[in-house]
Amino acid sequence: SDEVDLSSGPCGQRVITTRIVGGLDAELGRWPWQGSLRLWDSHVCGASLLSHRWALTAAHCFEEESDLSDPSGWTIQFGQLTSMPSFWSLQAYYTRYFVSNIYLSPRYLGNSPYDIALVKLSAPVTYTNHIQPICLQASTFEFQNRTDCWVTGWGNIKEDEELPSPYTLQEVQVAIINNSMCNYLFFKYSFRTDIFGDMVCAGDAQGEKDSCFGDSGGPLACNKNGLWYQIGVVSWGVGCGRPNRPGVYTNVSYHFGWIQKLMAQSGMSQPDPSWPLLFLPLLWALPLLGPA
Repeated sequence: SDEVDLSSGPCGQRVITTRIVGGLDAELGRWPWQGSLRLWDSHVCGASLLSHRWALTAAHCFEEESDLSDPSGWTIQFGQLTSMPSFWSLQAYYTRYFVSNIYLSPRYLGNSPYDIALVKLSAPVTYTNHIQPICLQASTFEFQNRTDCWVTGWGNIKEDEELPSPYTLQEVQVAIINNSMCNYLFFKYSFRTDIFGDMVCAGDAQGEKDSCFGDSGGPLACNKNGLWYQIGVVSWGVGCGRPNRPGVYTNVSYHFGWIQKLMAQSGMSQPDPSWPLLFLPLLWALPLLGPA
């Protein structure tokens, strides 16, 4: 199957029921995979949780640093609605995880395409009602004409207006715009660029609903049969929320093989001698799982 649950457990589940341009304040637990990628504890980019040890973000988020893959100083904060939790918040302190490795797409050359990065965390993330992984899948074909996907982040709420205090996570509903239409819009309005195969566009025709500076690296997510799948990583755009200028996202499914391989290869930092024991209970259980 090309739907692989990389998180080795349920993913894409919103446990609770419940500024992006044209967006609304989110509720805690509504987007439990959303993380804040931080350098020396200042918000730099969005990120999304894929499993206990892995998160996804945009490669360009690390460009300010001379050594792009040096993890020192980088953390990801999960389970918080604000990008600036109080210095004294123990809850925030306990849900902030140090980065141990940064893996940029091997094909990334600065800017887009291939604007995607995997981040390995130094300790396993504890799942709670407010912290859950999102699902990925190998194809975005069935999401092509969806008008009800969502992008979330702590970026600017207008092109020239930063998200004000208390820095609450913003959410906005967007439509997926197919690449030929997206290319047409960018060309027609004299902004010459190519929308590559590893990009996906989303927004609304009027503009007004879009990701913006500071949202980079965050997830574009669509719901399928009650589970949430990450379709894109916030990558770039021309301004924010402008008419006929959809936001451009890195297409996660295009990089699915690379993500899968990296997570499998580095799943254990060194071979754990106890791993064969995990299979013994499964073998014992097999006769019990036969035809009833």
